[in-house]
Amino acid sequence: MEPAVAIPMADKGVPVVEVSVSAPSHLPGGYIFDAAANGQTFSVTVPAGGVSRGQTFSAPFVPGGGGVSASAVPEGRWKDGLCDCCMFGCCHPALWMGICCRLALLGQVQNRLRLNWLGERANPGDQSPFKVLLGISPLAVVKSVLFSSLLQGFIDPSTGLPIEGSPYWAITAVNIAFNFAVIVFSIYAILLSRQRRYIRERSGIPEKSCQGCEDCCCAFWCGCCTVTQMARQTAEYETYVAQCCSETGLPVSAPQLQFGGTEIV
Repeated sequence: MEPAVAIPMADKGVPVVEVSVSAPSHLPGGYIFDAAANGQTFSVTVPAGGVSRGQTFSAPFVPGGGGVSASAVPEGRWKDGLCDCCMFGCCHPALWMGICCRLALLGQVQNRLRLNWLGERANPGDQSPFKVLLGISPLAVVKSVLFSSLLQGFIDPSTGLPIEGSPYWAITAVNIAFNFAVIVFSIYAILLSRQRRYIRERSGIPEKSCQGCEDCCCAFWCGCCTVTQMARQTAEYETYVAQCCSETGLPVSAPQLQFGGTEIV
């Protein structure tokens, strides 16, 4: 959040602090939500005309006006271990999102961090990373079913081997290329977007293993555990119920994140 600027009120002679607020999503004019600044929450009313996700606008800072406490990300440490996927139970939505729809969970974490689907700073009008990555996920499933069906048609039932002269191996090569592309994209989405590193650096978390390439190793060897750990790090699942179909994976009432007492903008 940008530094607050005091603006005097002529009618009461009491200074009102104006702060810059980043819209958590596309909101209509008059909508009220909670924002956080310096560890304190306050209510913000969206100006007339509405705002787009990531758009910044000025609002008066009145501490204590919000209905929820600020969600502070721990400094210098992860909340839990990389393999603590079942910390909130085996039926927790975030766990199953990480298993069945990893990219969609990544999009929810990016929404919490105000990043776009490429892991860069979100700008007003950018598509929600949750929607973009959720749309990509079914394509991988459709691709697998399609190629499996195609390959099965070129197998000799009597021998169980590819029919000689059929395009079996050509289709297999294309399938391998697609699989490689999906793996590369998944690693890129987690690693090259610097999302895990972004969280570590903002939280002051040092690398403990594989110095210099911890983020790469986590992304390559255990993408599911990596994404779910980031989800737990950026949410208070003890207080707010996880949601599969929410753009942030949290209720609307959940406060915005804070690193070191500063709201993410």
